[in-house]
Amino acid sequence: MPPLIPSSDAASVPGVVPLTAVPVGAVATLHEVRDAESRPVLKSLGLTDACVLRLCKVGDPCIVQVRSTRIGLSSAVARCLFVVPGGTDGK
Repeated sequence: MPPLIPSSDAASVPGVVPLTAVPVGAVATLHEVRDAESRPVLKSLGLTDACVLRLCKVGDPCIVQVRSTRIGLSSAVARCLFVVPGGTDGK
C-alpha cells in the first residue's frame, strides 16, 4: 500500500508536522503515514487518507480520536504520522 503522499512531496507541503508535535486537544488532518508496516492496520482502525483527528494524549500510548472512536497508538507509530494542524472536526 503506497503512502498517502510520497515522502519527497511531504516536505513541500507547508505546515506538515509529526503528530507528536501537535498540542493535546488540537485537531489535525492526516497527511502521510511513514511507517509502511503500520499503514494497513491504521487504515483498518479509521486512520484513512485525509481523515480528521484530535490528539487526546501524548506519550505511550498516544491517544487520538478519529470520528467517534479513540485509538491508542505506540509513541513510535505516532511519530510516523504526519499531519496538517488545524483541520475542522465537524462539531
